[in-house]
Amino acid sequence: MEAKQMQLQNFFIFIIDCICILISYILACYIRFGNMWGGYNKTIVLVRLVILFFSITIIYFISNPNRRFFQRQTKQEFISVLKNTLLLGAIVTMVAFLMQDAQDYSRLVYLYFCCINFFMSYISHLLYKRYMINIYSKGIGARNILVLTTIDRAEVICENIKENNSWNINIKGLILVDENTLSEISGIPVVSGYSNMMEYVKKNVVDEIFIHLSSQIKLPIKNIIKELETMGIIVNLFINVFEMEISSQRELEKIGNYYAVSFAPRIRSFKQIFFKRVIDIVGSIVGLVITAVVTVFLAPVLLIESPGPLFFSQVRVGKNGRRFRIYKFRSMYMDAEKRKEELMSQNEMEGLMFKMENDPRVTKVGRFIRKTSIDELPQFWNILKGEMSLVGTRPPTEEEFLQYEGYHKRRLSTTPGLTGLWQVSGRSNTKNFEEIVAMDIEYIDNWSLKEDIFILFKTIGVVLKGKGAS
Repeated sequence: MEAKQMQLQNFFIFIIDCICILISYILACYIRFGNMWGGYNKTIVLVRLVILFFSITIIYFISNPNRRFFQRQTKQEFISVLKNTLLLGAIVTMVAFLMQDAQDYSRLVYLYFCCINFFMSYISHLLYKRYMINIYSKGIGARNILVLTTIDRAEVICENIKENNSWNINIKGLILVDENTLSEISGIPVVSGYSNMMEYVKKNVVDEIFIHLSSQIKLPIKNIIKELETMGIIVNLFINVFEMEISSQRELEKIGNYYAVSFAPRIRSFKQIFFKRVIDIVGSIVGLVITAVVTVFLAPVLLIESPGPLFFSQVRVGKNGRRFRIYKFRSMYMDAEKRKEELMSQNEMEGLMFKMENDPRVTKVGRFIRKTSIDELPQFWNILKGEMSLVGTRPPTEEEFLQYEGYHKRRLSTTPGLTGLWQVSGRSNTKNFEEIVAMDIEYIDNWSLKEDIFILFKTIGVVLKGKGAS
């Protein structure tokens, strides 16, 4: 229920922001040129408005600007709207530059638009918030909730709901299972005990009941829910499993007709997964174009030094143990795999990886393309297919994977990447496998789209400085 309300809330604020953008652009054109078209072709103006609407949509998907909207104070709202306005301006500028439309923009229209849109958005947010909290929440749209709990939990529950309250939740009162003489707790009235709860619900305005009880309290919960259902009352049952001392994030899932609580180290939202995949697809297409150009120049010199296939492929282990075939420009002689056994005693890595600084199996051209990371370019094909991502953890060989301990597999709980945290952290030359695992887990636990973009830019710097893998 709350998730649907949050989606509705975000949608209304999004519509308000879009209206502010439209009005701001029209006013900016009027102030500068005296008419809403600003001396431009109508089609161009409509295209620019579409760009503005597209930009605010991108901002909503990436940064979720309405997070804790109703809990934000005036100053916090000011800062939030300012950030959105600056980000909107940056995206529009970038799109205009890419479309070669920037030279046709009136700088004053652009300046007026940003200023007007900031003040309109800020004021409309404050007015909307005041209306929803002070007026609408007290009327038809309010969710009047009773909390069924025990004395020892009541205060914590009330404070938690108040702190994280949305505009439409109105705690009408507490129903305590324990015998007590209290009239209120944390400013919320105690309206009933368990014995006369149904009588109170029948005679008062109640939309929902939130049941928050320890598993030690033996009440006929099934019968309570059924009786409340007959009155048309929504029942929200606290799931005791959420009290378990497990650090994982939790989420309610439906498997078949069964509801289950999912425990995971990191639960990613749909929009995060969506945008990561969009970035991967766009990046892989650009990367494949670059790969095609490089292939034309690289193929002759590579094949002259070492006749054989231009590309090297090998089975690697991806997300949660999925096998896939990875592709690279061949940087070793044809008998490289056979010679690996002979060189195992010279392995410079501590743990379940093989690495040699001056590997004799690598050709002269191969040494160059490894140092510049050119050998990795064909993996853009793996990224386009969804087997890999631009940023992630490096996929191990099957031989390495079969030696993993249980905690090692956690580094495979995300899609493997072309680059990653440990490659750009200044510790890419580490010779300790456990250190690599620790950095991979750090990446997984703290993952965000911003972190991925940061790693991508840092990777470019690392490659340009010639610090790629050797």
